[in-house]
Amino acid sequence: MAALAGGRVVIIGGGIVGASIAYNLSIRGYRDVTVIERNLVGEGATARATGGIRHQFSARVNIELVQRSMPFWTEFEERTGSRLQFRRHGYLFLISDPAVFGTFRANAELQKSLGVQVEILDPAHVSGVFPGIRTDDLVGATYTPGDGSASPADAVAGYLRAARANGTNVHQQSHFIGLRTDRYGAVQAVQTSDGIVEAEQVIIAAGPQSRTVGRQCGVDIPVFPHSRQAFTTAPIEALNGSMPLTVDMATGAYVHPEANGATAVIGGNDRDVPSSEVAQVDWSRVSGLAEALSNRFPVLENLEIVRGWAGLREMTPDDHAIVGPVDAVPGLWVAAGFSGHGFMQSPAVGEALAQWLLDGSPDLDLDPLRLERFGGRTAAALETAVF
Repeated sequence: MAALAGGRVVIIGGGIVGASIAYNLSIRGYRDVTVIERNLVGEGATARATGGIRHQFSARVNIELVQRSMPFWTEFEERTGSRLQFRRHGYLFLISDPAVFGTFRANAELQKSLGVQVEILDPAHVSGVFPGIRTDDLVGATYTPGDGSASPADAVAGYLRAARANGTNVHQQSHFIGLRTDRYGAVQAVQTSDGIVEAEQVIIAAGPQSRTVGRQCGVDIPVFPHSRQAFTTAPIEALNGSMPLTVDMATGAYVHPEANGATAVIGGNDRDVPSSEVAQVDWSRVSGLAEALSNRFPVLENLEIVRGWAGLREMTPDDHAIVGPVDAVPGLWVAAGFSGHGFMQSPAVGEALAQWLLDGSPDLDLDPLRLERFGGRTAAALETAVF
């Protein structure tokens, strides 16, 4: 693919992925970039993400995207000029099914081969990482002590503050209406509620709304929004902020002790909800979540929930993102469907898209994430480390 010599780039979506792409283009000196956001930037799915950053995946491309992203998270202020607290608390996956443990052991070997610091724990050593966990039915666990979390809202603000300083235009509360193409079917402009914006390259980074935007462009992008909920607990004396974000793979329930060392964010057990564009808390699932958590974490037996919220998670059929140019429409690109991993992978995705646009190819193999894999062009194995 030829490198981009000139012409406007329009990014549809001002969430974490769109913001990263704009930032990475801007620091490469490319000024003719416009971000179109239907709400205020950072108010969509990004605002309701819990901010986890982890290396524990089964697919090489997902591991490598986080590896490429990690230096950015640790150097965020130095690179963007905005503050961001990256908290290294680790990720711990608890496994009671021997078959699942076999998969996670294989995943860990792949992660180790790529340089990830990951530990395979027997049940007796789990309490040394997170005291008080019930371990009698566990067959093992996997633990990455260097993983952590950060604030998605702060990250979006930092990305876009730097991008704007470098000349990026950001149009908020501006709705995408349609794509204009030339007689050869190539991108020519986008129509928005604020008017026409000329463009030679258009990137769909609209998160849960990407399939709708794709249809407006005449392309089917298999991204399906699913409501995902989380809750904040009242203070729990047995928790502290250095404990890892811990997932019980048998139920999908997780507990994420917060930095204050007393409260926690909890969630999970809702991966099977039907696709919907409406994010809402389903309080009928709270009792099942509480039961799953108290069974695995006895210290949470009498937990009190003080707040609940829900957001939309953009899922694909194989739990992998869709990234790259759209063969059917010259000049149209996609960066969507991250299946809950968009925040943590956004630095590497933004950098790769900037390289692809400006240099003709990225220095990381993203071919497994191309849209055309769903038409049989390539096949992506299902990502197994999803909860």
